[in-house]
Amino acid sequence: MTVMILILGRFQPLHKGHMKVLEDAYQDDKRIIIAIGSAQEKRTKLNPFSAVQRKIMLEKSLKVKNIPAKIFFIPDIKGDGNYVHHIENIIKKKPGKIITENPWTVSLFKKAGYDVILTPRHFNISATEIRKRLTNRKKWKDMVPDEVAKYIDKINGENLIKTIA
Repeated sequence: MTVMILILGRFQPLHKGHMKVLEDAYQDDKRIIIAIGSAQEKRTKLNPFSAVQRKIMLEKSLKVKNIPAKIFFIPDIKGDGNYVHHIENIIKKKPGKIITENPWTVSLFKKAGYDVILTPRHFNISATEIRKRLTNRKKWKDMVPDEVAKYIDKINGENLIKTIA
């Protein structure tokens, strides 16, 4: 029986490690929901890309892999105690599993009774490192799916991030 899987992340930007998590989840269970966290944030050092830009990165990369997913924007809220309920209200469904790399998110969802999987960091890739490389004009394209590299080039993402930094 397939269960609905909720995958949470900021995807700043989407990278090959994220895609590995998404591909593995799809192999296990065909019903994927992606929650783009900190959706209200954009043009900051930590969150340079808007939620819409992150959604486009996801859609382009998922399309190539033939992975259908529903994508939701999750703005931050104050107060840890309301976070799980906040996400439930936005996605309008109760997922069977939660997948995240964030220990804070793991603890909140476990406390709410969810089956939570703390995913490992695949390929030793982090979005923080990618943003740093973009800022310093160092090699980064091998860390992201081709569709993401093309999109970041299209929106002049290197200059965007360099300007923010």
